[in-house]
Amino acid sequence: MLRRSTPYRDVARLLWLAAALLALLAPLSAGAQADPLTYAQTGAYAVGVQAIQIESDPSRILTGFIWYPAQADSASDLADYGYGKRSTTARLNAQPERRGAPYPLIVFSHGYSSYAAQSTFLTEHLASHGFIVLAVNHNGSTRGDTDAQTGLTLGWYLRPRDVLSQIAWAELRNADPQSAFYGLFDLAHIGVSGHSYGGYTALAAAGAQLDFRSLDTYCAQTQGFDLACLAQDAEPILAPILAQDAQRGTLRLPSDPRIAAVLVMAPFNAPIMGAQGLANVTVPTFVMVGTADAVTPLERDAEPIYQQVGAAQKALLSFEGANHAIFADCMPLLAGLPRCNDAVWEATRAHAIIKHFATAFFRATLRADSAARQALITPPHLASVRYEGLFD
Repeated sequence: MLRRSTPYRDVARLLWLAAALLALLAPLSAGAQADPLTYAQTGAYAVGVQAIQIESDPSRILTGFIWYPAQADSASDLADYGYGKRSTTARLNAQPERRGAPYPLIVFSHGYSSYAAQSTFLTEHLASHGFIVLAVNHNGSTRGDTDAQTGLTLGWYLRPRDVLSQIAWAELRNADPQSAFYGLFDLAHIGVSGHSYGGYTALAAAGAQLDFRSLDTYCAQTQGFDLACLAQDAEPILAPILAQDAQRGTLRLPSDPRIAAVLVMAPFNAPIMGAQGLANVTVPTFVMVGTADAVTPLERDAEPIYQQVGAAQKALLSFEGANHAIFADCMPLLAGLPRCNDAVWEATRAHAIIKHFATAFFRATLRADSAARQALITPPHLASVRYEGLFD
C-alpha cells in the first residue's frame, strides 16, 4: 500500500533539497573570495589583442593571437575569439603601451583539438601584468582540423617548431621600426606554457627530447588502452627526421636556449620523453594538474615530469578532484553553470588559483620579482590544493 505524503512532509523535502544545493555551491564561492591570491588580481596594464598570421613556412601558415600591455582605450571593440567567446577585457587592436617596455615574451600552446584562444582567462591576465603572450593554432591538432598524421605523429616535431616560429616572428617585429611592436619584446627573457599536448610542446621547446625506448617500456607494462601509447606509431616517421643525442640515446627536438621558464598544465605523455628526455629541461618548471584527470593522469604524466625534469627550481600544484578541462575557459553554453567544465571545481576559484601561481612564477623567473618568488617559497594554504616546490 502506498503511503501518501502530507503537505508538511513535501515542504520539508523541498527545503532540505534547497539547503543541500546551496551547501554544494556556497563553500566553493566563499573559497574563491577567501583565498589569499595576490597575483590573481588584474595587473596594472590595460590589455590589447591582435590577430596574427605567421608565414615563415609556406607549407605551415600559422594563425593566432597576440596579447599585450596596451593604452587604455574604451572606444576599441572588445575581442571576439570565435566559438561564441567574447572578451570582457582585451581591446581589439588597441595601441601598445610603451611605458614599461620591453616586456618578457610568453608563448602559449593549446591542447589537442583546441585552439589558440582556449585559455584567455590566463593569456589576458598575464598581459595585464606586463607580459606579451603569443598563441597560434597548431595545424592538424586544432578544433575542426584534427589530422592523425600531422597532429599525433609529425605533431611531436611540428608543435615545438611552431613555438620557435613564434619567437622568430617576435624577433622580426621587435627589430622593425615600422611595426607597432617595435622594441616591445624582451627576448632575453622568454617563457613557454601549454595545456595537455601543449604542455608537451612547451617542454619540448625548452629542451625535452623524445625517448621511444622509454615509451615502449611503459607500453609493454600497460594493460588495456592507453592514449600515450598511440605515439609509438610516430617513431618510424620521426627517427629519420630528428638528430640523435648520442649521449642520452634520445631524439632532439626544435628548442630555443633563450627559454627561461616553463609552465605546463595537465601535460601529456611523460613516457614519450622519459627520464633521459626530461632531464634536458633545466630551466625553472611549474607543473599543474587535476588529480581526477583521466586524459593526462597525475601518476603517468605530471608527477614523473615534476620528478624527472633537470630543473633545480620547480613546483607541482595539484587540484584535488579536478579534471582535464579546468585549465581552459568555460565554453559559452556552459559559462552560466556554477561549476563550468568540471564536476567538482568552480571555474572562478580554480582560474584564480591558476592565475595567481602562473603570474607569480613568470614574474619571479622572467622579471626577477623577489616578492613573487617569495609567493612561491611560502605559498598560501588553500583548501583542496596540494603544493610542493623547490624555490629559493
